[in-house]
Amino acid sequence: MLSDIDVEKLKKSLNHYRVLFGVDDDSLESMAKDAQVSVEQLKKTLKSPYLLETKKNETLGEKLLKHLEIFASANGGLLATGRYFEKNSYLQLHFLDTVTEDAKLLLQLPFLNITKGQFSSDTSSPEDNTDLEPCFAEYLKKIKIENKIIPQETIQSIELFLQKGNIQGATSVIRDALEKINNAPINVAVTGESGAGKSSFINALRGVGPEEEGAAEEGVVETTMKRTPYKHPKIKTLTLWDLPGIGTQKFPPKDYLEKVKFQQYDFFIIVSATRFTKLELDLAKAVRFIKKNYCFVRTKVDFDLENQKKSKPRTFDREKTLKEIRSYCENTFTDNKVDVPPIFLISNHNLSDYDFPDLIETLNRDIPVLKRHNFILAMPNITETVIQRKYSSLHQLIWVEAFKFRLLATFPVDNILLDSDVENPKMTLNFYRDLFGVDDKSLELMAKDLQVPVEQLRKKLKSPYVLETEEEETLEEKLLKYLDKFSSASGGVLGTGLYFRKIFYLHFHFLDTVTEDAKVLLREAYSKN
Repeated sequence: MLSDIDVEKLKKSLNHYRVLFGVDDDSLESMAKDAQVSVEQLKKTLKSPYLLETKKNETLGEKLLKHLEIFASANGGLLATGRYFEKNSYLQLHFLDTVTEDAKLLLQLPFLNITKGQFSSDTSSPEDNTDLEPCFAEYLKKIKIENKIIPQETIQSIELFLQKGNIQGATSVIRDALEKINNAPINVAVTGESGAGKSSFINALRGVGPEEEGAAEEGVVETTMKRTPYKHPKIKTLTLWDLPGIGTQKFPPKDYLEKVKFQQYDFFIIVSATRFTKLELDLAKAVRFIKKNYCFVRTKVDFDLENQKKSKPRTFDREKTLKEIRSYCENTFTDNKVDVPPIFLISNHNLSDYDFPDLIETLNRDIPVLKRHNFILAMPNITETVIQRKYSSLHQLIWVEAFKFRLLATFPVDNILLDSDVENPKMTLNFYRDLFGVDDKSLELMAKDLQVPVEQLRKKLKSPYVLETEEEETLEEKLLKYLDKFSSASGGVLGTGLYFRKIFYLHFHFLDTVTEDAKVLLREAYSKN
C-alpha cells in the first residue's frame, strides 16, 4: 500500500523532474508563447502532465499502483534487478522515464525550433545545434561596436564551431575569452612635465581622494621620482602608472621611454598644465614612433578660466577662452610638425565638466577589446553614458556566461533555483552595487558630501531593499517573484530563444535595478551643484 505521505512525496518528485527537464507547466507556457501555438497543443503530445490524473471514483493511490504495474511489466517484473526496493523508488523511476521521453519528444516537434540543441553535448551533430549559432550572433549584432567586449575574430570562431556542431570547440573559445576579459592586465601610463597634475589626474581616474589610503601623492613640486604603479581600488586588473616627468635628472629625454618600460603600456596620456615645452613634444614624437596610442590632456583649465575672469571681468567669455586654449595646443603640435593627437581640456576637481567624458570615450574606444570590460567598469560615474556603458558591458558578460553554461548543460534547468542560487544572491547584488557606487559605503560618502542624511539618499533607491522579505516570505519566494516581474517586463525569459538557468535572469534583474539607482544618484548629485 501507499500511504498519504508516500503519495505527497511522489507528487513532489514528479513536479521536480518536470521542472528539471523543462516540461513543467511554466516551461510549456513559455514554449507555446515563443512557438505561437496553444499550450494544450503542446501538452497533448506529452504524458507527464497527465500521470496523476484520476478517473471517476479512482483515488490517486489506485492510479499510482496502476503505474507501478505498468512499470513492472515493462521491466520484467519488480524484481528484475534481483533486489527489493520500496514502491516509491519504482514509481520515481517510472516518472523519470516518462519525463525524459517527454523532453526528447519536445525536441522533435517541427514547430518548436527554439528547443533544438537542449540536449547538446560534445558529440552532438550539427543538426542538433543549428539554433545556437544564430541566437549567439543575433544577440551580439545588436551591440554597438564601441561597446563590444569580445573581438570580432573570436565571435566568428565561436560561430564557426557552432555551425559545425562542435560544442566543445565553441565552449573552449568562450571560456578562453571570458578568462582574458576578467583577468587581462590593463596598464595606462600618465606622463608629462613635472608639476603638471599627473598625480591628481590619476587619483581622479581611480575615484580616490588625495588624502585617502593608497592615493598618489600630490604636490606643487615634482613628487614622482620613480615609475609608480597605482592599482584601481575596485578593478584590480587596471594599473595607472605615474611616470617621472621627462627631462628630470634621472630620466633624460634620450633614455626616458626605455627607462619607464614603454612597451608595457596599453595607452599613454601626456599631461600638461601650462605652456608646452620641447620635452613634451619630443615625448609625443617618441610615443608615436613606437606606434602606441596616446592623447594629450591639458589640466587645470578651471584655474585658467577663473584667472581670466578675474583679469577681464567685463569681457570674459568662457567658451572663447576654452577655444583659445585648445587652439594653442593644436597649433603647437602643428608648428613643430607633430601630428595633432586627441586633445582634452579637463579639471581634476570637476570630472563631469569640460572634456573628461570625451576622454573616457576615447580611451574606451582605443583600449584593446578584451580589456574594454574592466576598463569601463573602473571609470567614475560622471555621466549617464558611462553608467550605461557599464551596464552594456556587464549585460554582455552575464549573457555569454549563461550561453556557455547553456552549451555545457545536458538538460534544460531554466526553471529551477538551486540551493546555491538562493544562498548567494546577496553576494551578487552587493557586487553590482559596489561596481556602480550605490553600496552602503558610497552612499555614506555621498551623503556627507551633499550634507544630507544617508537615509534620505537610500530611500530614493531600490537596490538596498531588493532582498528584504515580507512576513513569512522566504528568500526563494521573493526571488521567484522578481523572476516573474523580469519575465513579464522582458517579454518572457525566453526572449533570446535560449533556456538559461533562472539565476542568470536574477543577475539581469539585479543589474537593471542597480544601474537605475546609479543614474538616480548621479541626478541627485547634479541637482545639489
